[in-house]
Amino acid sequence: MLSRTVIIGMDEPYVQDMLRKAFERYNCLIEVQEANEGTIVQANDGVLMHWREYESIDWDAVHRSSSVFANAYCFRKGLIRKAQMAFNLKLYTAKHPESILCRGVPETWIFELDDVDYIDEALMECYEVDEGMNANEGVTDPKQRQQFILKPSLTGRGAGIYVFDTKERLLELLEREFESDDDEDEEDEDQVGDEHSYHAVSQIREWVIQRYINRPLLLESHHNRKFHIRVYALAVGDLKVYVYRHMLALFAPRPYSESAGDLDDQQAHLTNTCLQAKNAEFDESKAVGLFWELGLPQEKREHIFDQICKILGETFAAVSSESTSFQTWSNCLEQFGFDFLVDEDCSAYMLEANAYPDFKQTGSNLRFVVEGFMNASVSMAASKFLLADCMNEELQSIATNDFKDLVEVFTHKNARKW
Repeated sequence: MLSRTVIIGMDEPYVQDMLRKAFERYNCLIEVQEANEGTIVQANDGVLMHWREYESIDWDAVHRSSSVFANAYCFRKGLIRKAQMAFNLKLYTAKHPESILCRGVPETWIFELDDVDYIDEALMECYEVDEGMNANEGVTDPKQRQQFILKPSLTGRGAGIYVFDTKERLLELLEREFESDDDEDEEDEDQVGDEHSYHAVSQIREWVIQRYINRPLLLESHHNRKFHIRVYALAVGDLKVYVYRHMLALFAPRPYSESAGDLDDQQAHLTNTCLQAKNAEFDESKAVGLFWELGLPQEKREHIFDQICKILGETFAAVSSESTSFQTWSNCLEQFGFDFLVDEDCSAYMLEANAYPDFKQTGSNLRFVVEGFMNASVSMAASKFLLADCMNEELQSIATNDFKDLVEVFTHKNARKW
């Protein structure tokens, strides 16, 4: 009998436990093994799937064998690196001016700087930002000022993100970042082989600047705190993309309306729960909620969801057309996390994409949301890869139930489903 094995090896126990339980529902046919650090697993005469951290996947085996599968694509920087995605979306919208991406993504500029002394030269490459800051002179109403947000191209979890509306503030923020880099250079000079040190030192000088949405949707039921929507998506093979209907709303700890003009108040402007969790007063129930339970009329929630599906469908159309930075393999699938912001007119904007999303930030109260997405992802892997030739009625029933909250938004050849 053909062996069918999945090797699970995720660093976060929160995720590892969910994956193990999801796969064990198929353990009558699939052998579940938990990887030990340094373990090398090879496929012999059976089917093997790696569900591991990106660096631990045997990419050579995945590339060579049609019976070895993986939970990630090897090449997807065109989606998950902020600068590269901005570049790809710009190319796409130039060819497709009717695309929803022209409106559904904040205006974005790639900002590269080697030394703060050359900030004027760097701003020439994104002159609209410079013009916007100059236009703010004499404008006192924060919501009437042109504001921008600075994000490092590679880092995540809210690290190094700042809001600014003057050149003086931008210069101050950049000087702070460069000083921080110099300190890291000294601390890590004996660890140049470490990947995280390399990224911090060599890549931090590439940012994206986005036009800041300073009129976000605020809800009295949540004390007018700014929030973003976390959307989970599953990309499968070459290529179908599904959006998981159960989305999360992640709230900033402080009311936005009271701090709109105070750009240093990150507790009002930034909604990343990983930043809040470090605070001793962090309250998970106030920080994370269900999108479908927000205090909005049902038609508005459906309108927002419809926009999100269209934007994500077009996003994958854009990045999949640039094969040098995004390549799909038929024996891979991958989970992505997307962050969306909604403005006061209920227009949705995609802010960024994340591979290996931080599922743990969902917390314990809403753990069932991640469990549902994990079950659907595992059932997709089982039905398309591991058990493609032997899904009986019982197993198909499990998969069908898991798939009920997946909404297909894109298929290869731009045959959009939304």
